[in-house]
Amino acid sequence: MAHELDTVINRYGTDCLKWDYMEKWLGVPEGEALPSWVSDWDFKAPEFITKPLQARLEHGIFGYSERGDEYFNSVIDWWQERHQVTLKKEWFHTTPGSLPAIAMLVERWSQEGDKVLILSPVYHAFYRTIEHTGRTVATSKMHNDNGYYTIDFDDLEAQFKDGVKVMIFCNPHNPGGRVWTEEEVTRLCKLCHQYGVYLISDEIWADIVFGENTFFSCLRVDPIYFEKMAVCIAGTKTFGLPSLRLTNTMIPNEKEAEALKSKLLAYGIDVYSAFSILANQSAYRHGKAWVDDTLKYLDANNQLLADFIGNELKQVTYRVQESTYLAWVDCRDMGLADEELEKQLHAAGVIPTMGYNFGEEGRGFIRLNLGCPKSVLEEKIRRLRTVLK
Repeated sequence: MAHELDTVINRYGTDCLKWDYMEKWLGVPEGEALPSWVSDWDFKAPEFITKPLQARLEHGIFGYSERGDEYFNSVIDWWQERHQVTLKKEWFHTTPGSLPAIAMLVERWSQEGDKVLILSPVYHAFYRTIEHTGRTVATSKMHNDNGYYTIDFDDLEAQFKDGVKVMIFCNPHNPGGRVWTEEEVTRLCKLCHQYGVYLISDEIWADIVFGENTFFSCLRVDPIYFEKMAVCIAGTKTFGLPSLRLTNTMIPNEKEAEALKSKLLAYGIDVYSAFSILANQSAYRHGKAWVDDTLKYLDANNQLLADFIGNELKQVTYRVQESTYLAWVDCRDMGLADEELEKQLHAAGVIPTMGYNFGEEGRGFIRLNLGCPKSVLEEKIRRLRTVLK
């Protein structure tokens, strides 16, 4: 298994966002840098995904497709076994990615100008979604204890009292890498319920969890808190399927589910890609051992970066992530402006996502993608050494 993940595959010339579009979007000429800025990985999909897709391709007819019982059951069984969550078929609302569902729910559950809250720093696209739906971004700054992020519940409650209508929650957290505990998730859901705040929990990183950490879904809290809740789940990160664009948004409250159903019908999202459906159900049905092995590989990459920073760098700190394959590296003690740090990293041939993209609390940080062969990460480290030493 490890030797397959060790294989370096050329992604240039495949219209790959991470590799082919560095020059167009970032001004970095082809071949001059190692991209670490987009959160997909550079591992080839396993045969339990590619073989069914090849058979479907050879069938040769690509008409409208729906989700059959095997699709629903594969996801339901996976979440029951891996996360002790009992999903119901009627909760499923399937969209091409999480962000469309989040945007549609924000539009249905709030009015223009209303406050939509996120914990900062957080996944940059949440800001974009809120702003482009005409809502107002409200941020609750998390506590940062040497790289360990916690929620400021006092601030959160104060902002709920001040009129927040919707909260978008990243569980596990990107970019901080936290796997929120049962206590934290329950307290957050209880506060949302108490103040009538709609909660949208993005849980697409649920399966990428390391060590003794245990993911706890919002769908495991007391059902009394389901009244105004939606939870996005996907195989995107688990199996490396982002371009197949498939997310399931779970809405337990039937009345509130109508909010998303009406949007899906309005936009014609009521049929699905045959390849997306097949890839996901094959992955969920046959991917258990492969995912377990891949997590070990990613965790080893995580530790490799941590050892480099801990042993060689004096002005840079990194706390090993509990989740995701995205390293959140604290460079604030270097005393460089973000723009200068970015310039030096690009010159060294490493392209991270700069922390300021995740909110003001991200300034001075960089996010690095560890979802790559070990040899590629070692080369990234060699290049980082010239800038961060």
